[in-house]
Amino acid sequence: MSLKLENKKRPRTEIGSISPPPLRRKRHADASEEVVEHHQPKSKDDDAFQIFSWNVNSITHLLPKTQRSIKSFFAPPSPQGEGQDEDGGSKSVSLRDFLKRHRWPQYVGLQEVKISPKDEITKRTVEKAANGDEGPAYRAYFALPRDRYNATGWGGKVYGVCTLLRHDLASLSGQKTKEVDWDLEGRVLVTELPSLEMKLVIINGYWVNGTTNPYRSPETGQVFGTRHDRKRQFHSLMLEEVKSYQAKGWEVVLVGDMNIARTPLDGCPGIRLGLEHVKNRVDFNHKFFDDENGMHAIDSWRWIHGNKRGYSYHGEKAEDWGSSCDRVDLGMVTRGIVDRKALVGAEIYESVLDRGGSDHVPISLVLSTKVIMTALSTSVDVG
Repeated sequence: MSLKLENKKRPRTEIGSISPPPLRRKRHADASEEVVEHHQPKSKDDDAFQIFSWNVNSITHLLPKTQRSIKSFFAPPSPQGEGQDEDGGSKSVSLRDFLKRHRWPQYVGLQEVKISPKDEITKRTVEKAANGDEGPAYRAYFALPRDRYNATGWGGKVYGVCTLLRHDLASLSGQKTKEVDWDLEGRVLVTELPSLEMKLVIINGYWVNGTTNPYRSPETGQVFGTRHDRKRQFHSLMLEEVKSYQAKGWEVVLVGDMNIARTPLDGCPGIRLGLEHVKNRVDFNHKFFDDENGMHAIDSWRWIHGNKRGYSYHGEKAEDWGSSCDRVDLGMVTRGIVDRKALVGAEIYESVLDRGGSDHVPISLVLSTKVIMTALSTSVDVG
């Protein structure tokens, strides 16, 4: 199969950012034609089950200098966006400060953590950085790349996801956080919470970015289409994962960087309209929203905010803020969560402060604790 490789001069790559610069975007004339109904239920702090998601574009900038692994200073350099200033210092607050500022969320899904699969020290350092003397404790889980043909750059410091569970959630009976056997690039972590009143599974995903770079068989290394092809295959595999839980009576939450701007409302100054990107968008919306045999998902941001614009991806430089941005980090839920009135909030923390050393800002969705659980204590100190 003859493949055209990605132009080396292209400013955005699979390992870097997903978005083209403003001049390569196109405005969509009918962006405002569709009217989306919105719902704005309110929840009190003591009735808030917070699910956060953030593409951190390397976990390093969230680790205090005194807690960083010595290996991180000698490892091969990561791609653009490591999140450090000129002297190697952090451009953002520590991980613990982030958790405190957002009132100790029960669940945090981090994507693109860029930890080598062999680096046990940094994994321990992340969990240490998430904990402290004040406030609740957290447990850290990781899925890191183990694909020897598709995830080998920068000494293995590519992709990778981490899930942080607050101690009261992590200690629930039957709680299990696991990888999936159909992904070897460190993109998916599944957390099962079967002991809740509403059986819930939360899937933290760093979804494949579509490019013309080759995708190789993880078993043989043979070229097997492009990253666009793999992205659409990833959609199918994720849908199968979701439907397997739905068939057993679970409600599902999907959070993460999904590397797709769903509609013209979700890109500024426009969305990507190249043929392959259009195919990716149609495939995503078909499988997770529109198809009779799909997930029938609810986009939490649209459900709460209607046609309001909000963007989770921004450029890495302060002067680029707002010039080329997308809503590609999503929180999607099965319809049963909405039918039970459990979805009560959704946010995009769209500020330079919240972006920190990343090129994405955090997002969250909020479920009603009173609706979804009886087993979780609400007595955690959130002062």
